[in-house]
Amino acid sequence: MKTKSLLVTLGIAAVAVVVFFFVRAANASRPDKTSVHRFLVAFNKKVKAGKSDEIRACFDLDRKPEALTRIVGILTNKVPPIGDVLSLTKVNLIADSATVKIANDELAEAVIPVVFTGTYDGSRSVLKVRMRRVSGDNYKIVQVDASQMAVDYMNFRRFPSMNIFRPDTERYGETTMKAFATAKSLKAKYDTVIWFAHMGDNTYYYVVNGQWDLEQNFYPRYRNSPKKPYKMGLVGPDLKEVIPAQYTMIHTINDLFPGMVEVEKDGKKGLFDLNGKNVLPVNYDQIILIKDNAALAVLRNGNDYYYLQKDMTVSDKVDLKVANFFPKIKDIGRDLNVHNRAFAVPMEYNSRDEYSAIYLPPSYLVDLGMTGRLMEFKNPFRKVGDYSEDFTQEYNIGYTNTVNLSNNWLSVLFYSIEELFISGRGQMYNGKNLVILDKKKNKVYSYNFETDYRRQRDFGESTAIGCDVNNIRVLNDSMYEVKTGAVIYADMYDPAKVLVGGTYYHYLIMRGGKLEELPNERYFGFTKYRKMDDSYLNGCYELSIGRVAADKDIKINRITPDLLLYIKNEIYAEYGYRFKDTRWQHVFEDMPAYCNKDGKPIPGKVSVDDSLTDVDKYNINWITQKLKGAKTSILAAK
Repeated sequence: MKTKSLLVTLGIAAVAVVVFFFVRAANASRPDKTSVHRFLVAFNKKVKAGKSDEIRACFDLDRKPEALTRIVGILTNKVPPIGDVLSLTKVNLIADSATVKIANDELAEAVIPVVFTGTYDGSRSVLKVRMRRVSGDNYKIVQVDASQMAVDYMNFRRFPSMNIFRPDTERYGETTMKAFATAKSLKAKYDTVIWFAHMGDNTYYYVVNGQWDLEQNFYPRYRNSPKKPYKMGLVGPDLKEVIPAQYTMIHTINDLFPGMVEVEKDGKKGLFDLNGKNVLPVNYDQIILIKDNAALAVLRNGNDYYYLQKDMTVSDKVDLKVANFFPKIKDIGRDLNVHNRAFAVPMEYNSRDEYSAIYLPPSYLVDLGMTGRLMEFKNPFRKVGDYSEDFTQEYNIGYTNTVNLSNNWLSVLFYSIEELFISGRGQMYNGKNLVILDKKKNKVYSYNFETDYRRQRDFGESTAIGCDVNNIRVLNDSMYEVKTGAVIYADMYDPAKVLVGGTYYHYLIMRGGKLEELPNERYFGFTKYRKMDDSYLNGCYELSIGRVAADKDIKINRITPDLLLYIKNEIYAEYGYRFKDTRWQHVFEDMPAYCNKDGKPIPGKVSVDDSLTDVDKYNINWITQKLKGAKTSILAAK
């Protein structure tokens, strides 16, 4: 214990805990995971080349410049030596393996594996960043936690002999070691053994023939890319096939029913039992668990419905409407701890480098937008893990409320999703989820909003905003207006005021049988798609008074004149208007209209009248009339 304490102390003393906090995040282009990964790959090329100036240009941080110098020094291995510290270390960011999360409409988070090499190879660490999208694949790092990387870097340089790979017996449990050996023997019959599932003392093996590529098959950014052909199967602890290698997906064992496994092939679903019997043909588009005295599930094949009965037989076709079984769907209208469900039969990678446990949820939960196709948790079978502190410890789905329209043809259920990470970053909110029952179309739709209602006071703490809004309005047959509570970081004209949370408007349209969100760069998105009336002046908002967000927060339930001025000028700003008042120019300077594709500022336009839509013009005039007589002397754009 003394040795470990000494190492950590030396690392902190030499490099310090280098953490930036981003206070203000103005409007920016919405981030997405594909462009984040591309940015990180380009960023790592600068690191490998040791280009300090180019690395520094990737950051947009206005505090603690000396700490940024230390970060750049570590990345380029230009930290001054201490005593007999070796200087052969190289730093490599494993950008392709970075875990990326979209924090909200403004920011993306990334946890980047880091590898130090030198006299002894293989020591690993982690770098955590938050980024704001400027344009295209160009991002600015606005928040960074390099504390762990700093300590590990200094320890590696000073004590390189401690970074020799540990023996397998110190890294993996006995169960995993046995599974590794068995998987190796199975490669004589199968191209790849990808996962293990442990049921007590028995281990099952997920096997693949063909070209297996996890990312292309499971991650949305590869949705439209060509898929490599493969077939998946399941081998039991006796090394006999339980499920032949003929399927595109085999889910977690026992997750739908005890002793059974859901399988998929070309989009169709079915069931196998653990004796190898195909108990439900792989013919169905959906297997939807329900709470019912006579049936276990509803089966859908196209527009036809059937019941999976309790004796595992399938009923004749039934005249069934979605509204008939929607209230009975298991896990609808209640809270759900996904972590507990995942570890009923824990699974892990057949890999010495992938440390997480995995969970493959039932397809109906994926269809409802409650979970991803593949989820990762801390692995109880690994003794040590290079990045395991950043895996999910808890994944909780919280039922919020139900909204029914007066004519009762549309029911909308709102859910919140919170993740708790091993690293102690607190509960990080991923998104609001809604599930819509449309009785007219006899359809169920779902959508996830990546708007954060947990405000990050810093990288290690989060607090829920006080405006937990959940509402929906039907605008026409194919368009919905959805209001949710969200974190907002918008500077007001008064430098002491920041809008930190409130009602956020989303506009969804039905396209190709799915819900899509219309693009919007405005915090007050109703000005883009709706002609305003007095109802838009009402809403829950939180203002922070003082330059530090924790100074004093006040909650208001009606838009004030200074907020109304912001809303009016935000319309002009989206089109790149050059404000005569430099304060307004500063407030909106981070909106995409003021940055070119390389992220460099552009001066703006003297006039944007030709760009304004009829809705824009109506709202500008409407706001102008409301501001007449208001007690404010702050000039708007016009």
